[in-house]
Amino acid sequence: MTQRFSYQTSGYQAMYGLHQYVQGCGLDHGLLELIRLRISQINGCAYCINMHAPLAQQNGISIVKIHLVAAWKEATVFSERELAALAWAEAVTALRDAEVQESVYQLAKVHFSEKELSDLTLAVAEMNAWNRLMIASRTPPEIG
Repeated sequence: MTQRFSYQTSGYQAMYGLHQYVQGCGLDHGLLELIRLRISQINGCAYCINMHAPLAQQNGISIVKIHLVAAWKEATVFSERELAALAWAEAVTALRDAEVQESVYQLAKVHFSEKELSDLTLAVAEMNAWNRLMIASRTPPEIG
């Protein structure tokens, strides 16, 4: 598959600015990498899956959790906070029926403050945007 365009040619600085905000918002970096990996799996973004699996491990996520994140609903290795974040990330990514289900919101608000939930939602939106850039541009995973 041939790369269509470089994702770095337009809007990259704006996306990177958003990324810097999310990185500094106070949410645990391991948790962020875990949801980034799951969102990338949902969207089928090979570039981002390849990037965020090792970043998750570097940020304290166990290899077991990395392997099981695709089946997080059935796995018993995730904390309640991680489960709430993964449920929120999936709901915001999919937006079934043009909304996030109330049950998912109720679970998330138990584990996240209003600011944290807002920042988590921004992190989900950021990852979805990166996935779309990489998939549309056909940017291959960096293997090396």
